[in-house]
Amino acid sequence: MNIKAWGMLLATLGVAGCSLFAVRGERLDVVEAGRSILCSAEETSARVQIFDSAAAVQQWQARTGIELAVFGELDRGRYALIEMGQRHTGGYGIAVSREARISGNTLRLYATFFEPDAGAITPQMINSPCALVYLPEGAYIGVQVYDQHGQLRADSMRSGEAVP
Repeated sequence: MNIKAWGMLLATLGVAGCSLFAVRGERLDVVEAGRSILCSAEETSARVQIFDSAAAVQQWQARTGIELAVFGELDRGRYALIEMGQRHTGGYGIAVSREARISGNTLRLYATFFEPDAGAITPQMINSPCALVYLPEGAYIGVQVYDQHGQLRADSMRSGEAVP
């Protein structure tokens, strides 16, 4: 996907508020705190990691050397790190919708997973796109991430990481 197409897609998603992800359940808003094309993923599958505080995110950033967000003394709350997984060429990315839904005891996040077009010329480089989002307050114990096709990509409960 070329730069112009990426820009048009991102603008469309932003204007539409990612309404193509509409599902039933209580609507909540998440706020993106940061994103990178180079995160710490070593596996190729997507995953979601939950942090119970800004301090926990800061510890992860210090350990990995990846700075996704800068926090102030008063920043509180929970965060989710959504990782696409490791890729061996460029052209990949992830964008998380502001709209989230509670379904039962699970917070559903919706993301667009970008991939290069088939046959596209891409740089040969290892990357692992990720996005960090601030999670809203709510009565949920797990976080799931669905892609633009409605497929479950990551589940915090499967990885043994429940939201505190």
